[in-house]
Amino acid sequence: MLDFWLKLSWIPIVTALIGWGTNWVAIRMLFEPKKPFSIFGLNIQGLVPKRQRELASKTAEVVDREILSQHTIRENILKLNLEPYLEDFAHKLVKERLGTRLQAMPMVGAFIQDATLDKWKDIALEELRKEASTMQLNIANEVESHLQVRELIETRIASFDPEKLETVILHVARKELKTIEWLGALLGFVVGLGQVGILYAMQGL
Repeated sequence: MLDFWLKLSWIPIVTALIGWGTNWVAIRMLFEPKKPFSIFGLNIQGLVPKRQRELASKTAEVVDREILSQHTIRENILKLNLEPYLEDFAHKLVKERLGTRLQAMPMVGAFIQDATLDKWKDIALEELRKEASTMQLNIANEVESHLQVRELIETRIASFDPEKLETVILHVARKELKTIEWLGALLGFVVGLGQVGILYAMQGL
């Protein structure tokens, strides 16, 4: 009788291993084999490499529609603070480039003092500030109209090497995939306990 129950105790362990192994194989088959091959007339290839172009298209569609919708790129460009760049540009344009050239010119250079250049720089900065908003809006509209985000994302994902694509997916979802494997083991163990219970009930009949 003891020997009988010892044998039964292996059932949950075996079913847990089967559950874990089944899910492990299923997850591996998402990526393997990367190159298609035919067996008995069936084309065998991992789901991800087989449908890479479709995945790229759907991912790009979701990003374009849900994440970068409603002029997101343009709005973020318009949020940029240009003031530090305007001051730097005015300084380089007037004092480092224009001022240096004027001061190097015979006869003229003697009349170009640093105080004069400072005034010119302030004038240039004031004019740049007046035009900054318009320039920023024009640049934002130009970037938004020419930067085809959907096509860019789709092309990039579709051109990924299958090994790299697998690495990216595993990097993002490794924890969840491991959880799926262990859930298979847990489910298999529970099924095994159920089988032991049934055998126990039948033993009592």
